[in-house]
Amino acid sequence: MESSERVTTATRRTRAPGRARPGRPGRPGRRAGIPFIVLAAFVAQFLVADRVAVAVAKREMASQIRSGALADLPCDTPPPRVSDVSIGGFPFLTQVLTGSFSDVGMTMTGLATTGPRIERISAHVRGVHVPIFRLATGGDGTIRIDDMRATVHLTYADLNAFLHTQPGRVHITPVDGGRRLEITATANIPLLGDQQVGGVTTFAVHDNKVTLVPSEISLSGLFNVTLPLGNLGSYVPQIPIPVGDLPFHLTVTNASTDATGLSLAATATNIEVSTADQKPCRPTGR
Repeated sequence: MESSERVTTATRRTRAPGRARPGRPGRPGRRAGIPFIVLAAFVAQFLVADRVAVAVAKREMASQIRSGALADLPCDTPPPRVSDVSIGGFPFLTQVLTGSFSDVGMTMTGLATTGPRIERISAHVRGVHVPIFRLATGGDGTIRIDDMRATVHLTYADLNAFLHTQPGRVHITPVDGGRRLEITATANIPLLGDQQVGGVTTFAVHDNKVTLVPSEISLSGLFNVTLPLGNLGSYVPQIPIPVGDLPFHLTVTNASTDATGLSLAATATNIEVSTADQKPCRPTGR
């Protein structure tokens, strides 16, 4: 009897609920998946922090660009608007820590000029070096830009508004998607007085200066005679287009036209902007 009871008790203990049976393998998959879950959570947090840093840097970059451009404008002109700031490169946090941004894009609009209104400046910058910690602690520093490539766009409406104030009241009409620009103008011709003339024009760039160059001038109205530039052309002179005072010392290198307007390619290298020298605006008359 005692032997039988011992066997029964041992059997019950072996089959007690909640206890693993001897020799049964566990589930290593659950334990092995824990490091991957932790790693995924860390990566997700890093990505969120990286994108937050991008958003903050975009706002700060737009502010610095606006301040740098405003320093070259008279105090009675409205400040330009900076939008579409993009910062390339990943991960972004390492760029913040080093203060070196490899690829920055931006758009400036509403830039005041002494000539025709500039619709927008689309700039692409490579190599922006910012003293992050010095600026973050309230100090001054120098922002350095290795290379800037920009496209300055002017619409035909703004060009014509400017040309209307110039001698000859030249008016531009794009033809064939802007590949050909036809013009009309008023010319004071001896013995005939003020006459309507027509022709074509191109834009020339030399020494950071843009010039409207008419050609193939002919009389309109009673006359329809095409005369070379050496004759009637002298009564429709070349007209300078003042766009030289561009921000960040951009230099115009080329001009092209399309259906929407005039596009000027501009470049600048080795730009230095000192935050200590930035002023809210340039006093009028300087």
